[in-house]
Amino acid sequence: LEKFGQEAREIAALARKVGATVVVDAAQLAGHQAIDVKKMDCDFLAFSGHKMLGPTGTGVLYGKKVRLDALDPVLYGGDMIREVFWDRSTWNETPWKFEAGTPNVGGVIGLGAAVDYVRLTGIEQIAAHEHEMTAYLIGRLSEVPGVTVIGPSADVPRTGAVSFTVDGIHPHDVSTILDAEGVCVRGGHHCAMPLLRELGIMDGVTRASVGLYTVKDEIDLLIAGLAKARRIFRL
Repeated sequence: LEKFGQEAREIAALARKVGATVVVDAAQLAGHQAIDVKKMDCDFLAFSGHKMLGPTGTGVLYGKKVRLDALDPVLYGGDMIREVFWDRSTWNETPWKFEAGTPNVGGVIGLGAAVDYVRLTGIEQIAAHEHEMTAYLIGRLSEVPGVTVIGPSADVPRTGAVSFTVDGIHPHDVSTILDAEGVCVRGGHHCAMPLLRELGIMDGVTRASVGLYTVKDEIDLLIAGLAKARRIFRL
C-alpha cells in the first residue's frame, strides 16, 4: 500500500505539470486495502459500494473541496438550489449542490453499515486473508493444464481479482460450466478491451475474485469445475 500511494502521488505530480486533473478509480481497492487520499494527492477518488459488501446502486466520490466547488451540478432540483431567477440560478454550497431530489437513503445507510463492518473486521486482517486466498488460487490454477494466469504472481502485492484463460475454451463457456457447478465467475473483456487486444487476447478472459469470506474449499470447487470443462471439450 505504501508503494501504491507513492506511485499514485508521482503520477499525480506528472499530471499536474500538464494541467491534468487526477481521478483515481478505487472500485477494486476499497474494502480490500486502506486508502489514503492525502498520500495519493489525487483530485478525485471514486468507488462503488457493491464491491465492498454494500448495496448495489451506491458509491462514494471523494474530491478536494476546491475542485468540487469549481464543478457545476449535473442534476437539478430540491435543496441543491440557492436562488432562482428568470434568467439564471445559483447553487447551494458543496456538497449539497450535488444532492438533487430524493437521495438513496436506504442504500447509503446500507453502505455505511458495510463500511462499519469492514472497519470492525480490520482492513489489515482482510488484506492478509485475501492475499493468502489469492496466492492459493493462483497456485491451484497453475496446476490445471492449459490455464494461463494474466498479471503478476502471488508474490507481488495485488487485489484478489485473478484473470486467466483456458486453452481451447471460450471464457463464456468456462463461466457457464462453472456456474452449473455453483461457482460464480465473470467471463469477457472486463471493461479492458484495449488492454486485452494489446495482449493478443481477443476472446477475453475468465475472472475469479476472492474476498474476506472466501475459503480454500471454494477455490477447490473452481479447480474441479475447470477440470470438468476440459473434459467436456475433450482437452
